Amino acid sequence: MIGRLRGEVIERAATTLVVDVHGVGYVVTVTPQSPFRVGEQVDLHVHTQVREDAISLYGFADPLEREVFDLLIGVPNIGPAKAMGILQTPAASIIQMVAQREPGKLAKLPGVGKKTAERLLVDLVDKMASLGPAAAGVRLPVGTSPALERPAGVLGDLVSALVNLGFKEDAALAAASGAVERLSEDAGLEALLREALSKRG
Repeated sequence: MIGRLRGEVIERAATTLVVDVHGVGYVVTVTPQSPFRVGEQVDLHVHTQVREDAISLYGFADPLEREVFDLLIGVPNIGPAKAMGILQTPAASIIQMVAQREPGKLAKLPGVGKKTAERLLVDLVDKMASLGPAAAGVRLPVGTSPALERPAGVLGDLVSALVNLGFKEDAALAAASGAVERLSEDAGLEALLREALSKRG
């Protein structure tokens, strides 16, 4: 079983890479938002699916994305391919939907639907809470005025994701603002979340 790959990206498509490891090219399925480029050296955590007719590799450089993937494939009727489809939505957004118990939004994810959305909530609310102290629900910390509203758009989504992962509201806003300033909102939620977390502490 392959659990990790380090090598150079020699081909890139929307959801696949070919990673050259000592002259052997491994085809790895990745999420569309994965920031890998041809010529880049990568270090991927890999999930290997072995079937009678094929061996499939699913790769992640983002630990949060890999953790959400592992939780998704533990849900009945969600295999690796469907989990990767769901992860077309950033992992942080999926955590937020589950934490806020939003079956309507979950049902709109690729390959999910109403029944699967309800099953995701039943199976994952408690498990995703372990990804961060506040992931079981978004609430303002004690002493924070309820009149204070979070920013809208990508910045607001990033603040919510950071709160879900254990940041206090003011720290989440500061970290989110710093990440947006360094990368710009065009970088996308997943990249901005990684940037904000990289500067923590």
